[in-house]
Amino acid sequence: MTGVELYHFPESLCSQKVRLVLAEKNIAWKSHIVNWLTFENLQPNYIRLNPKGVVPTLVHNGKVICDSAVIIRHLDQHFPGPKLTPADPALQETMNAWIDRQNRFPMRAIMYGNLKGIDRLVAHRTVAIKEKLLPRLIQQHPDLKELYAAKLADVQIWNQTLQDAEKIAQINTQIEPLLDPLTHQLSQSDWLCGADYSLADAVWTTVLSRLEELGFGPLWEGGKRDAIAPYLSRLKARPSYSAAIQNDTMPVSMVLSGLRRIFLGI
Repeated sequence: MTGVELYHFPESLCSQKVRLVLAEKNIAWKSHIVNWLTFENLQPNYIRLNPKGVVPTLVHNGKVICDSAVIIRHLDQHFPGPKLTPADPALQETMNAWIDRQNRFPMRAIMYGNLKGIDRLVAHRTVAIKEKLLPRLIQQHPDLKELYAAKLADVQIWNQTLQDAEKIAQINTQIEPLLDPLTHQLSQSDWLCGADYSLADAVWTTVLSRLEELGFGPLWEGGKRDAIAPYLSRLKARPSYSAAIQNDTMPVSMVLSGLRRIFLGI
């Protein structure tokens, strides 16, 4: 393979991070949507590409790169366009700290645990189906047994967490302490690393916009943490937001095939 190819899913938070950086740097890329709703990410051909069975996966001139944090740094280092890493070593450390802070935050549990209505039903059902599907895949593909077993262990813990309302409530209490240092930083500068937009801002675009979608906007609205709302507005005003998040939708045919798989088993 040559060029840049991205295996992703439209609503995946980590996929959004990478698409934002691709848009910011104006990199041409080929899209491969991995349909989570039909569990394409668990199929052997994808597991061999990304052993954790997650998205995104970047393929650059035949080199496979997994993990969104690694991917966005690779894109900034190897492609022309606006530099999204500060030149100042001290600011580089600040950027990396903000990226790492977000990566350690349990966004998956927050996202799945706070969905409502049909979105909640679909998301929780996909996790339950994965827990039943993975043992079959272990039997069918003994050469991938260790990878599937690791995935199964993760899904089992994930499913247990989603069934525990108290656990989700406890995880939700971690949001406000996450926002307080963000507020402090943004009260001093427009962006997380000073005067210029960086990779840190790209990853926090996805987090804040997703928290807003989940109904956590009041945590920074109405005079509380008042530096966050204008920051999020600046992020959404960038062309990359429209390209990577707002206008990136899944084809209807894929949605329908996913719903048939989830609810009808076909």
